[in-house]
Amino acid sequence: MQISEDMLFYSKATCPNCGCEFQHPEVRTKYISIEKQDSDFCSYYTGINPIFYDVLICKDCGYAYTKDSSAPLSDAERLAIKTIMSTWRTEGHRYGGLRTLEQAIRLYNLAILCQELRDAKDSVKASLYLRLAWLNRYQGQQENEMKFLQRALEFSKRAFERESFSELKKELRMMYLIGELSFRTGDYKEAVKWFQAVTQHPDADRYPVFSRMARSRWQDARQEYKENS
Repeated sequence: MQISEDMLFYSKATCPNCGCEFQHPEVRTKYISIEKQDSDFCSYYTGINPIFYDVLICKDCGYAYTKDSSAPLSDAERLAIKTIMSTWRTEGHRYGGLRTLEQAIRLYNLAILCQELRDAKDSVKASLYLRLAWLNRYQGQQENEMKFLQRALEFSKRAFERESFSELKKELRMMYLIGELSFRTGDYKEAVKWFQAVTQHPDADRYPVFSRMARSRWQDARQEYKENS
């Protein structure tokens, strides 16, 4: 499938940092086609990749973020990022249309920097690091992928400990993902523990997809643990 500007539409966004309005490119739903998906939810697309467009970047100040971190910054947060943002404030004008893999990686790095300085929720940072790991997987950069998977794991664990999950689906998904990221980063004992926790959750039968995935991966993790212990 040939990728073109027609696959995009533009939504209005308001920068959480400076308050300016700008147009953000998004992929039209009808052009999103998943070819396959890895066990950590990394999707591969037959055409345009919507993950490239999850990061919004202000055309005026260069602040980068995602929709789940779009609350306005406090004065203290603005002050924390002001001194370093001057080095990339013109970046926003480069990403107004179609994005390449390299541009997406650059944007995720900027978003992570902004959210780290802002001290955003751990779940927000975990999601950014996970998606950055996927982008490096697409690129075949295994060393970078593993580094970002480890960071995603660290923030996922912190999010599970510190944040409340009002939806059971999000809780089970996070538990499964911690197990999966533990497996992928070589901590098979930890992976076994988290996969088992998913299958034994008292309400797991409400979302059997996570139980099935966890049970399958539990067997893989248990085998790896036996072979490597």
